[in-house]
Amino acid sequence: MIKKLSLVAMMIFAGSMLSACSDMDDLEAWCQTQRKQAPSAIEPLPQIKTFIPMKFEPKTDRMPFVMPQPEILKVQSIKPLNCEQPDRERPMEELEQFALDNLFMRGTIMTDGKLRALIQTADGALVRVVPGMHMGLNFGKVVRVAPDAVEVEEFISDGKGCWEKRPTQLDLIVAE
Repeated sequence: MIKKLSLVAMMIFAGSMLSACSDMDDLEAWCQTQRKQAPSAIEPLPQIKTFIPMKFEPKTDRMPFVMPQPEILKVQSIKPLNCEQPDRERPMEELEQFALDNLFMRGTIMTDGKLRALIQTADGALVRVVPGMHMGLNFGKVVRVAPDAVEVEEFISDGKGCWEKRPTQLDLIVAE
């Protein structure tokens, strides 16, 4: 019985060795095929741009690692003229302490059947905005909220006491 088991074991071992040899032939054939193929051209390294350092003036330049502070508009009392004027009597809203350049549209959300824009302030807070709200330093009023932009109408002073309306918009910023 032991002789039969050892004979069976020897046959299995021999069979596995023969199958391993056939795998080696396949490997050798693949290596030869790869050697015969022409090597592809290697792309040249990208051109290195020369770095030009900028001189940093701490007294005049913004500190690079400090978040910008909200800009607060100081309203001057100007006697009303016979031209369009912003409403100075209404209370200031949360987003009116930031310049429009420091506000970013991050998305929209539908609540109570109204499309609201999600606006991020310079300090990282998210504020929901609907038409009729005010934002920016120039008495900006939200005219329309779209899925990809917020349209704002600002009052721009002409320097003589009159104001002109200027349309502008905050576009949706998509993360890359």
